[in-house]
Amino acid sequence: MAGTFTDALKCFVKCPVCTWRLMRSLGSHDQETVELIKENCPEVDIENLGYYFGLFQAMIFLILCVMAYLFFNALRFVLLHRELLIPPL
Repeated sequence: MAGTFTDALKCFVKCPVCTWRLMRSLGSHDQETVELIKENCPEVDIENLGYYFGLFQAMIFLILCVMAYLFFNALRFVLLHRELLIPPL
């Protein structure tokens, strides 16, 4: 699975417009888009490309959520303990 996942990511990097077009088609693959993807990324399975790209988007979303959680907890800590961090003059 890791090999096909990285192949799908490489295909997205090579031809992002093709990948977006394929994902938007929702099963009814445009023949021109399929040929363009096969030309740029012959090793990628067209049927699973949308699945792997969706999985990649989900991982990016989770990473951004974790970063936001850490940022807002750090901000809350700074706001609650501002007297300890910055002594009054």
